[in-house]
Amino acid sequence: MSERTVIIAGFVVLLAAALGALVFARLRRETVASLAETITYVIGIRTVRIVAVLGWAWLGWHFLVR
Repeated sequence: MSERTVIIAGFVVLLAAALGALVFARLRRETVASLAETITYVIGIRTVRIVAVLGWAWLGWHFLVR
């Protein structure tokens, strides 16, 4: 298997896991929080907001400056 094939397979597995989690959250609304609820809760924590801003700044600096 080539490196490209392994990377594509990895992204397909991640996509399938994300879709599976989405379906599971929709079917079990009373026990599993949706993605929007989870993000709303997590972004309410100050440390997470700071890390998110620093992460976006790092990505922007490294990919958009060129």
